Amino acid sequence: MTLLLLNTTIKLSVIVLAALAATTLLRGRSAAVRHFVLAVSLACAAATPLVRFVAPAWQSASRLQVIDRPLAVFDDSAPTTPSTVVHAPVAGSISAAAVMRAVGIIWMAGVALAIAVLLVGLLRLSWIASHARRIVDGPWADAAADIARAYGLRRTPLVLHSDHPSILGTWGIARAKVLSPADALTWPADRIRIVLAHELAHVRRGDWTVQMAAELLCAAYWFNPLVWIAARRLRLESEQACDDAVLKLGVEGSDYASELVDLARAFTSDRHVFVPAAAIARPSSLERRVRAMLNVKLNRDPITRSASIAAAIVLAAVTVLVAGFGVSAQGQFASVSGTVVDQNNKPINGVRLVLANDAAQTKNEVKSDAAGHYEFVGVPAGTYVLNFEFIGMAYIKREGLNVTGGQAVEVNAIMKIGRVMETINVTPGDGRPAQGYTGARPADRPDACAASPTGGCIRPPTKIKDVHPVYPPGAAGGTVVILEATIDTNGSVADVKVLRSIEPALSSAAIEAVSQWEFMPTHLDGQPIETKMTVSVNFVSAK
Repeated sequence: MTLLLLNTTIKLSVIVLAALAATTLLRGRSAAVRHFVLAVSLACAAATPLVRFVAPAWQSASRLQVIDRPLAVFDDSAPTTPSTVVHAPVAGSISAAAVMRAVGIIWMAGVALAIAVLLVGLLRLSWIASHARRIVDGPWADAAADIARAYGLRRTPLVLHSDHPSILGTWGIARAKVLSPADALTWPADRIRIVLAHELAHVRRGDWTVQMAAELLCAAYWFNPLVWIAARRLRLESEQACDDAVLKLGVEGSDYASELVDLARAFTSDRHVFVPAAAIARPSSLERRVRAMLNVKLNRDPITRSASIAAAIVLAAVTVLVAGFGVSAQGQFASVSGTVVDQNNKPINGVRLVLANDAAQTKNEVKSDAAGHYEFVGVPAGTYVLNFEFIGMAYIKREGLNVTGGQAVEVNAIMKIGRVMETINVTPGDGRPAQGYTGARPADRPDACAASPTGGCIRPPTKIKDVHPVYPPGAAGGTVVILEATIDTNGSVADVKVLRSIEPALSSAAIEAVSQWEFMPTHLDGQPIETKMTVSVNFVSAK
């Protein structure tokens, strides 16, 4: 999800930036044209996450292919065989997967907050409208009907009179509503006509729906300043396009500007309330709009059907081109994730995981977090080998891991205690007595692993009784006997068996000695646990 968000953000930013540049180049065209370009561009930008899945793939020959590159660490120089030396995890280290998840959580929190603010505004607007009274006759109703006919509207919007002193705007989808302030019934006819001409221009153009879609896009990409800039420009161009529509009805620019300034002055002195409705007198855009009203040379023509179709086709083509950039022919990148636990089902922090693709000669490495979770993101399709390494634990190698584009592969692992390795040399006449452990016994020391919140905390076994094998008289020298045994939870050696030997007498001598060994048992997470042991006994001939 985080990779897709980053990928989409980059491509969306390219589209929005191109749209902002286009509106700058279209300074000589009308505000309606610039508004249309911005609206379609934001729609295309919002569709980018879906378009990228169906857009034709293409790649640049240059090395600047950063938009769809997998977010992984590539190390082509690393050896393809796993190292037998496993380094202990660094305390306090933060894995890439943890960072990616944190970014995802922060993004979702921002989206939730932005949508909550928008919903609060909509609820407030709905509450004000529900307590407002519909105007069905008089100057407001007559002017609304006349202007609706002049604009070619099929239904005359509802005109509502609220008790709020400074709210004036238009909203609604199924049935548009014009909210008027408390003193609206005392306004002169010229002001009523100008205000309704402006607000009904918003209705004819569908500006409220477009602006709400832009607000949702801002909520989804709240961290992207380009989206906010484009949404603000969209609102400014919308207001100016409606101003142009009012002036096209025959209203003088000076009269319109005078009424707009008076409204802004009156609303500024009253308590302002945030509602997501198209407003006629926003102080932030007042100066620019007044200058535009008084500029008789300004282009005020609405966008034609042919021009709108041509602009939409061009913007859609740009979106498909940008969305398809860097997409591999094999499809989208995949992810490989999972959880690593020990034999006690406790998560292990700091497990080194290596995901290697021999065919592509790539090797990616991450470490598990405190929850035992790991994640490789941006993994291209292919066949991989996944290795798990942790100090004190047996090495795990998962081969033949097939990953396809867009797939989320989950590989969980249970890591077990590694083997204890012992090597002893025996020579003829080497008759050492049994030796007991004389140091501080581990059982008398507190086990820090017992309080560890994560798994994989090991206290290795400590030999407390050592019995040396006796070289059998007349046995052949230069022989190695390899035994396998189990150190049980009491520290006793059990299940001793021969893995390799060519001399039965030497095998018996080795088994007899090793069977008498005693240990303080291995502890995992503060609990005793059985451990496998391999013993190599070298019977060396006397020189």
